[in-house]
Amino acid sequence: MKQTPNEQSRFIISFLFLIALITSCSNPKNKTSQASNHTKPSEYKNPTNVADSSQFISQHYLHEKTYGGYNFTTEQQWDSLNNISYKPIVHKKGKVDPNYRTFGWHVYSNGSSYKSYNFSMLWGISYFSYTVEPKTGNYQSIHQWKTTSLIDSAKVNGCKVFLSVSNFGSENNAVFLNNSKAQATLIENLAELLALRNANGINIDFEGVAKEDRNRFTQFIIQVSKKLKEKNPNYMVSICLYAIDWNDVFNIQAINPYIDFYTLMGYDYYGSFSKTTGPVTPFKYSKTFGNGLETSVNYYKNKGVSLDKLIAGLPYYGAEWYTKNSEMGAKVTKFKSHPRYNTIRDIYIDSLQIPIKFDPKSASSYMIIKDGNQEYRQLFFEDVQSLSMKYDWIKSNKISGVGIWALGYDNGYPQLWDLLAEKFSTE
Repeated sequence: MKQTPNEQSRFIISFLFLIALITSCSNPKNKTSQASNHTKPSEYKNPTNVADSSQFISQHYLHEKTYGGYNFTTEQQWDSLNNISYKPIVHKKGKVDPNYRTFGWHVYSNGSSYKSYNFSMLWGISYFSYTVEPKTGNYQSIHQWKTTSLIDSAKVNGCKVFLSVSNFGSENNAVFLNNSKAQATLIENLAELLALRNANGINIDFEGVAKEDRNRFTQFIIQVSKKLKEKNPNYMVSICLYAIDWNDVFNIQAINPYIDFYTLMGYDYYGSFSKTTGPVTPFKYSKTFGNGLETSVNYYKNKGVSLDKLIAGLPYYGAEWYTKNSEMGAKVTKFKSHPRYNTIRDIYIDSLQIPIKFDPKSASSYMIIKDGNQEYRQLFFEDVQSLSMKYDWIKSNKISGVGIWALGYDNGYPQLWDLLAEKFSTE
C-alpha cells in the first residue's frame, strides 16, 4: 500500500531518532558527559565540570605550552622574564623525618628561586624537565640541567635529585611509544645525564597516553627501569600518576616491580577547563565538587599501589574564574588565571586584603571578589589551613609523603616551608 506524505514523514523521523539513539549509546564521550554531581567516590568517574578528557590540560602540560618555546640558556634569563629575585627567608629549623618522602618539582622557568629553598626539609627534588622529541627520543630541551647549582645545593643537604622526563599529548606519545629506536636513544641519554650530575634517578611524566598505547607504555616503563638499573642499581625510577586515569593506561600490576615510588598529581580537579568553579584539590568526595584527593588515592590503592610507595602531590597555585554568582560552584563565565601562592599573598591578601573563606568539606581556601558590573571572581587555593588538614591525612593513612607542584611558587614567603617542617620534621 502506498504511504501518504504524513506517514512517510513519521517513518523518516522515527528512523532518524533510532540512528541518533544508537550513535549516542556507542559514543564514549556522551557516556562520559553523563556523570552527575551525585557520583559516588568509589565509581571514580570523570569530574562533572569536564565533558571529556580532550578538554583537560594539566599544570605540567600548561607549563610546557607557556614556556617551552623559550630558548633561554641561563637561569638569569628566566629570573628576568618571571621577575624572580632572591628573597632571604628564615626557615623553621628541622630535617625531614626519614619515615616520610617530601618531594618537589623545580620547574626550569623558576630560574634561581631554589636559592631560597629549605633543602633540609626535602627528601627529593625533580628538575623539570627533559622534554622528549617523540620521533628520535632526543631532548627538545633539558634547559639548565647540565649547569644549575640547584643540584649541588640539594646534594649538600642530603636531598635526592631526579630528572623529570616529559612527553605530552596522545599523538606525541603514540609516535614515541611505537618507535623502539627512539626509546633506546632516550634511555641512553638519560643514563648519560644522570651520570653527569651524579643524580639519583628519573620521574616519568607522560600525559595523554591513548588507551590503545597502554601495552606499549607498560613495556616502555619496564624497559627504561631495567636499562637504567643495569647502568646503576641505585638509580630510582618513579612515575607521575594522573589524578584521573582517563584511559586506564597504568597497568600497576605489571609495572609495580620496576617502580621505586609513584608521584600522584593530586591537583587540576578544577582549572582552566572547568565549567563551574571549584577547588584545585578537593579533599573528600562531596555532592558540590565531586571526587577529590581521597578518591584518587583509594583508586590507585585498589589497583595495587602500596601507600608506602605513593607520594601525594599538592598544588602551590590556585585557580580563578569570573562568575555571575557568588556561590561556591557557580557557573563560569570566563577563566582568569592560575595564580601562584606568592601572587595570592602579594596581591589578594596583603595588598587588597580580601577575606579568606574556608570550605571544610573540600579542605580548600577560597575568596569571593566583587568585580563590578554584577560580576564576581572566585579564587580557590591551598594555604596553611588547607594543607595542614591534607598533611595530617597523609600521615594518618601512612602514605609515603607529599609532593609539591611547584617549588618556588611561594618565593618570598616562609609559611608553607614552616608548615612542612612542622608536619614532617624530626624535630
